[in-house]
Amino acid sequence: MSTRALDFVEPFFSVKYLLGEKEYPIGKKSIVFNLAQQPIKIRQQGLGFFKSTLVTNFTIEDIERCLVIEDLERHEDPEALFAKIKGKWALVYEATKLERHKGVMLWRSPKIRLGNIEVNMCFAEGIPLNVGLHRTHWGDTPFREVHTQILGFGKMQHYREQDLGTLFREDPMSPGCTHEPMYDENCIYPWHQYETVTKAIFMATEMQL
Repeated sequence: MSTRALDFVEPFFSVKYLLGEKEYPIGKKSIVFNLAQQPIKIRQQGLGFFKSTLVTNFTIEDIERCLVIEDLERHEDPEALFAKIKGKWALVYEATKLERHKGVMLWRSPKIRLGNIEVNMCFAEGIPLNVGLHRTHWGDTPFREVHTQILGFGKMQHYREQDLGTLFREDPMSPGCTHEPMYDENCIYPWHQYETVTKAIFMATEMQL
Protein backbone atom coordinates (compact mmCIF):
# COMPACT_ATOMS: atom_id res chain seq x y z
CA MET A 1 0.00 0.00 0.00
CA SER A 2 1.36 3.41 -0.90
CA THR A 3 0.45 6.99 -1.78
CA ARG A 4 3.12 8.83 -3.74
CA ALA A 5 3.17 12.52 -4.66
CA LEU A 6 4.28 13.04 -8.28
CA ASP A 7 6.16 16.17 -9.27
CA PHE A 8 6.06 16.02 -13.09
CA VAL A 9 3.52 18.88 -13.33
CA GLU A 10 4.50 20.82 -10.21
CA PRO A 11 3.91 23.61 -9.28
CA PHE A 12 0.80 23.76 -11.49
CA PHE A 13 -1.01 20.59 -10.41
CA SER A 14 -0.85 18.21 -7.45
CA VAL A 15 -0.96 14.57 -8.57
CA LYS A 16 -1.04 11.52 -6.32
CA TYR A 17 -0.26 7.92 -7.39
CA LEU A 18 -2.13 5.36 -5.27
CA LEU A 19 -1.31 1.66 -5.04
CA GLY A 20 -3.25 -0.89 -2.99
CA GLU A 21 -5.08 1.60 -0.80
CA LYS A 22 -8.22 0.47 1.00
CA GLU A 23 -9.54 4.03 0.96
CA TYR A 24 -8.44 7.58 0.14
CA PRO A 25 -10.22 10.76 1.30
CA ILE A 26 -10.70 13.52 -1.29
CA GLY A 27 -11.52 17.08 -0.31
CA LYS A 28 -11.67 19.75 -3.00
CA LYS A 29 -12.78 18.83 -6.53
CA SER A 30 -10.33 16.31 -7.98
CA ILE A 31 -10.04 13.88 -10.88
CA VAL A 32 -9.82 10.16 -10.06
CA PHE A 33 -8.42 8.05 -12.93
CA ASN A 34 -8.42 4.25 -12.54
CA LEU A 35 -5.38 2.36 -13.86
CA ALA A 36 -6.48 -1.12 -12.75
CA GLN A 37 -9.00 -3.70 -13.92
CA GLN A 38 -10.55 -3.73 -10.44
CA PRO A 39 -13.20 -0.99 -10.17
CA ILE A 40 -12.69 1.79 -7.64
CA LYS A 41 -15.66 2.03 -5.32
CA ILE A 42 -17.37 5.42 -5.12
CA ARG A 43 -20.31 4.79 -2.82
CA GLN A 44 -22.53 2.21 -4.61
CA GLN A 45 -20.86 2.62 -8.01
CA GLY A 46 -17.64 1.34 -9.51
CA LEU A 47 -15.17 3.34 -11.62
CA GLY A 48 -13.73 0.97 -14.24
CA PHE A 49 -10.37 0.57 -15.96
CA PHE A 50 -9.12 3.64 -17.90
CA LYS A 51 -12.15 5.60 -16.63
CA SER A 52 -12.12 8.89 -14.74
CA THR A 53 -14.53 11.10 -12.87
CA LEU A 54 -14.69 14.18 -10.64
CA VAL A 55 -14.91 13.59 -6.89
CA THR A 56 -15.49 16.18 -4.16
CA ASN A 57 -15.58 15.72 -0.37
CA PHE A 58 -15.79 11.94 -0.47
CA THR A 59 -13.66 8.91 0.35
CA ILE A 60 -13.00 6.48 -2.50
CA GLU A 61 -12.41 2.79 -1.71
CA ASP A 62 -10.88 -0.44 -3.03
CA ILE A 63 -8.05 1.26 -4.92
CA GLU A 64 -5.69 -1.10 -6.70
CA ARG A 65 -3.97 1.56 -8.82
CA CYS A 66 -5.01 5.10 -9.73
CA LEU A 67 -4.04 8.71 -10.23
CA VAL A 68 -5.69 11.58 -8.40
CA ILE A 69 -5.29 15.11 -9.80
CA GLU A 70 -6.18 17.20 -6.78
CA ASP A 71 -7.90 20.56 -6.27
CA LEU A 72 -8.69 21.43 -9.89
CA GLU A 73 -10.07 24.85 -8.95
CA ARG A 74 -6.91 26.09 -7.24
CA HIS A 75 -6.13 28.44 -10.15
CA GLU A 76 -8.45 31.45 -10.18
CA ASP A 77 -6.87 32.94 -13.31
CA PRO A 78 -6.47 30.34 -16.10
CA GLU A 79 -4.69 32.76 -18.43
CA ALA A 80 -2.03 33.43 -15.81
CA LEU A 81 -1.63 29.66 -15.37
CA PHE A 82 -1.26 29.13 -19.11
CA ALA A 83 1.41 31.83 -19.36
CA LYS A 84 3.46 30.19 -16.60
CA ILE A 85 3.12 26.76 -18.20
CA LYS A 86 4.42 28.07 -21.52
CA GLY A 87 7.49 29.34 -19.68
CA LYS A 88 8.28 25.91 -18.22
CA TRP A 89 6.96 23.16 -20.51
CA ALA A 90 8.42 22.46 -23.95
CA LEU A 91 6.68 22.85 -27.29
CA VAL A 92 5.67 19.36 -28.40
CA TYR A 93 7.66 19.64 -31.65
CA GLU A 94 10.85 20.10 -29.62
CA ALA A 95 10.21 16.72 -28.00
CA THR A 96 8.97 14.68 -30.97
CA LYS A 97 10.41 16.37 -34.08
CA LEU A 98 7.37 15.03 -35.96
CA GLU A 99 6.44 17.03 -39.05
CA ARG A 100 2.77 17.15 -38.03
CA HIS A 101 3.74 18.88 -34.76
CA LYS A 102 5.66 21.68 -36.48
CA GLY A 103 4.01 25.03 -35.68
CA VAL A 104 1.35 23.43 -33.42
CA MET A 105 0.64 25.53 -30.32
CA LEU A 106 0.95 22.62 -27.90
CA TRP A 107 3.24 22.50 -24.86
CA ARG A 108 4.15 19.26 -23.09
CA SER A 109 5.17 18.61 -19.50
CA PRO A 110 7.96 16.19 -18.60
CA LYS A 111 6.90 12.55 -18.89
CA ILE A 112 6.93 10.27 -15.85
CA ARG A 113 7.12 6.46 -15.87
CA LEU A 114 5.15 4.45 -13.31
CA GLY A 115 5.81 0.77 -13.93
CA ASN A 116 4.22 -0.07 -17.28
CA ILE A 117 2.68 3.38 -17.83
CA GLU A 118 3.97 6.78 -18.86
CA VAL A 119 2.05 9.98 -18.15
CA ASN A 120 2.40 13.60 -19.17
CA MET A 121 0.18 16.65 -19.51
CA CYS A 122 -0.18 19.04 -22.43
CA PHE A 123 -1.38 22.63 -22.74
CA ALA A 124 -3.18 23.23 -26.04
CA GLU A 125 -3.42 26.91 -26.95
CA GLY A 126 -4.39 26.76 -30.63
CA ILE A 127 -8.10 26.79 -31.53
CA PRO A 128 -8.33 24.72 -33.63
CA LEU A 129 -5.23 22.89 -32.52
CA ASN A 130 -4.67 21.03 -35.82
CA VAL A 131 -2.34 18.50 -34.21
CA GLY A 132 -2.64 16.25 -37.25
CA LEU A 133 -4.39 12.97 -38.04
CA HIS A 134 -2.39 9.90 -37.01
CA ARG A 135 -2.75 6.18 -36.37
CA THR A 136 0.67 5.51 -34.89
CA HIS A 137 2.57 7.25 -32.10
CA TRP A 138 6.21 8.20 -31.86
CA GLY A 139 8.36 5.44 -30.41
CA ASP A 140 8.58 1.80 -31.41
CA THR A 141 6.66 0.00 -28.66
CA PRO A 142 2.86 -0.36 -29.09
CA PHE A 143 0.83 0.89 -26.16
CA ARG A 144 -2.72 1.59 -25.06
CA GLU A 145 -3.31 5.32 -24.85
CA VAL A 146 -6.14 7.50 -23.59
CA HIS A 147 -6.46 11.21 -22.81
CA THR A 148 -8.05 12.82 -19.79
CA GLN A 149 -9.35 16.40 -19.86
CA ILE A 150 -7.93 18.48 -16.99
CA LEU A 151 -8.98 22.06 -17.77
CA GLY A 152 -10.97 23.58 -20.63
CA PHE A 153 -12.88 21.65 -23.28
CA GLY A 154 -11.85 19.46 -26.18
CA LYS A 155 -12.93 16.52 -28.31
CA MET A 156 -11.41 13.30 -29.55
CA GLN A 157 -12.12 12.81 -33.25
CA HIS A 158 -12.07 9.54 -35.23
CA TYR A 159 -11.67 9.40 -39.02
CA ARG A 160 -12.11 6.65 -41.60
CA GLU A 161 -9.10 7.85 -43.59
CA GLN A 162 -6.29 10.41 -43.33
CA ASP A 163 -8.72 13.09 -44.48
CA LEU A 164 -10.58 15.63 -42.34
CA GLY A 165 -13.67 15.03 -44.46
CA THR A 166 -13.99 11.42 -43.21
CA LEU A 167 -14.89 12.18 -39.57
CA PHE A 168 -17.20 9.46 -38.20
CA ARG A 169 -17.05 9.86 -34.42
CA GLU A 170 -16.43 12.69 -31.99
CA ASP A 171 -16.19 12.29 -28.20
CA PRO A 172 -16.72 15.57 -26.26
CA MET A 173 -14.29 16.08 -23.38
CA SER A 174 -14.83 18.26 -20.33
CA PRO A 175 -12.78 18.40 -17.09
CA GLY A 176 -12.66 14.95 -15.51
CA CYS A 177 -13.54 13.09 -18.72
CA THR A 178 -11.44 10.32 -20.28
CA HIS A 179 -12.53 9.30 -23.79
CA GLU A 180 -13.31 5.70 -24.68
CA PRO A 181 -10.20 3.77 -25.77
CA MET A 182 -9.71 3.82 -29.54
CA TYR A 183 -7.34 0.87 -29.98
CA ASP A 184 -8.48 -2.65 -30.86
CA GLU A 185 -7.24 -5.98 -29.47
CA ASN A 186 -4.09 -5.66 -31.61
CA CYS A 187 -3.47 -2.10 -30.38
CA ILE A 188 -4.31 -0.65 -33.80
CA TYR A 189 -5.83 2.83 -33.83
CA PRO A 190 -8.11 4.56 -36.34
CA TRP A 191 -7.01 7.85 -37.82
CA HIS A 192 -7.63 10.29 -35.00
CA GLN A 193 -6.72 13.56 -33.35
CA TYR A 194 -7.40 15.55 -30.21
CA GLU A 195 -9.01 18.88 -31.04
CA THR A 196 -9.59 21.92 -28.89
CA VAL A 197 -12.89 23.68 -28.19
CA THR A 198 -11.21 26.14 -25.80
CA LYS A 199 -7.66 26.52 -24.60
CA ALA A 200 -7.18 23.31 -22.70
CA ILE A 201 -4.97 21.08 -20.60
CA PHE A 202 -5.20 17.33 -21.02
CA MET A 203 -3.29 14.33 -19.69
CA ALA A 204 -1.99 11.54 -21.93
CA THR A 205 -1.58 8.09 -20.40
CA GLU A 206 0.31 5.35 -22.27
CA MET A 207 0.18 1.77 -20.95
CA GLN A 208 2.64 -0.72 -22.38
CA LEU A 209 1.22 -4.07 -23.49
